Amino acid sequence: MHVLQLLSAAILAPTLGLAAPFGDIAKRENLCNLKAPPALCQPSANITVEETAQRAYDFYRAFVVDGDPRKMFSLIDSTYKQHHPGYADGPQNIWGIFCSGNKLGNEQSTAWCFDAATNMSYARYSTTDRWLWVGGCVHEHWDQGERIPTEKCYKLNTTVTH
Repeated sequence: MHVLQLLSAAILAPTLGLAAPFGDIAKRENLCNLKAPPALCQPSANITVEETAQRAYDFYRAFVVDGDPRKMFSLIDSTYKQHHPGYADGPQNIWGIFCSGNKLGNEQSTAWCFDAATNMSYARYSTTDRWLWVGGCVHEHWDQGERIPTEKCYKLNTTVTH
């Protein structure tokens, strides 16, 4: 009887792997074989507040919910400043932490905010991070004692599909 169960499992295992949603696999791309992020954000003075708010949400999704290092680093500029003790400035200095695409939570257990008055975005998961956006790109990061200013969160246009 056990032999039959083992044989069935061996036959079905490869086909069960194909049943996993393809989108989830693509978003969890492991890029640790690359020595640096594949592409970084190019700041532009033409990026609007609305576009920055959408980018902030996309960054939150890539960083916390989807575990998508390619998207995450495409929104960080090359002069990224790090205010976390022990980490140097520059996106290359945090690449090794995030290149594997680990998810940190889901939308139900986490939160995000973009404060247009300060050009800052926030993500709350097991901690709360804050980022300064310059020219539509993440430019600076803090994560010590941060709190989301919930009364100031920008409302995205929910009628637009992305």
